[in-house]
Amino acid sequence: MGGWKIGRIGGVAVYVHPSWAIIALFLGFSEWTGFSDRFVFPSLSPAGALALAAITTLLFFGSVLAHELAHAEMSRARGIPVLGITLLLFGGVTHSTESPRTPKEEFLVTVVGPVTNLAIGGALLALHVWGGGFLSKPIRVGMVGFLAVENLLLGGFNLLPGFPLDGGRVLRALVWRATGDQRKATIVAGRGGQAVALLMVAAGITWTATTGNGLTLIWSVFIGMFIFQSASAVIAESRRQVLHDATVREVMSPPPPTVDAELPLGVAIDRYLQGHAGEAFPVVRGDQVIGFVSLRTAQGLSPDHLVQDAMVGGNGVVGARPDQRMSELFDRSTDTHDLTVLVLDQGRLVGVIEPEDVTRYLRRTQLLPGPGAPEVPPPPAPPRPDLPATG
Repeated sequence: MGGWKIGRIGGVAVYVHPSWAIIALFLGFSEWTGFSDRFVFPSLSPAGALALAAITTLLFFGSVLAHELAHAEMSRARGIPVLGITLLLFGGVTHSTESPRTPKEEFLVTVVGPVTNLAIGGALLALHVWGGGFLSKPIRVGMVGFLAVENLLLGGFNLLPGFPLDGGRVLRALVWRATGDQRKATIVAGRGGQAVALLMVAAGITWTATTGNGLTLIWSVFIGMFIFQSASAVIAESRRQVLHDATVREVMSPPPPTVDAELPLGVAIDRYLQGHAGEAFPVVRGDQVIGFVSLRTAQGLSPDHLVQDAMVGGNGVVGARPDQRMSELFDRSTDTHDLTVLVLDQGRLVGVIEPEDVTRYLRRTQLLPGPGAPEVPPPPAPPRPDLPATG
């Protein structure tokens, strides 16, 4: 957890990340501009406008904090320890030591945050509608009305069905409950997040084309890109975890024919490599596997060269046993995008793993949608923040 610790609420440590200052200044300036409008609030002094803008901004972030505290309290009620809460540029993050263990737990811990904002927004909306007799116009319209709308938007926005939003976790809980497979549910929720991000950018473009408000487009693209990247990272991490848990035997394909290192490359291409793009053939000298060759490694060499001139040696090959976990291979290999594994059982070649085999395995487990998807997952995702509506 990074940022400045501002205190503890109900035993939960609360931190403010430096990025929070960006949205705080933007929102405070926007509120000050609104309160300073003499046509709307003619009786409000400049000092009063500044004070109300500051109070409204703090109360808005109080709403974000209430959202995260609801997550934290439900987590603790379900026996999940909470380390703290951090307010960020895009909202907040509740840091827990473990994830929900069941779909029901995931649903309850997640849905309570948006529901808290919807409840706050509903109460403030009622105060805005019926508070005209005892609230001044700047407070009723500029403060209470604004906070009511923002809380309703915050709650509704976070219920959109896609990671990293709370609605993505709700969707994952429902799919998890229906299928019994948490990882597949994660992929569904991640795809939902990507769709939400694209729809947000499209909506921003449409709104800007209609109204000429370029600020809306900037925010929609900015937030949309963040959601898309976070959703993509969640998908990638889920795939990576599946690979880490798999055994080499589950991922490998049958071993291809071996190619003698002294064979002319042109003969090897005609006899073995032609028509097998993406496949690697072990190169042997005697009974020992010394590397592998493929159409990819043979590119640019004349047919008169020997196979050993086109092979990739130990730097591109990882040896493994059939019963090993894929996680061990990822730990040993620094370049998983070109990972090639020769599977040996007591010195006998029994299988091979190329990036294409990883892709096929992910498709078999329904974690890749089809051709064209990334072959090897990228690094893990960052923590998921809840996003406020700031329009």
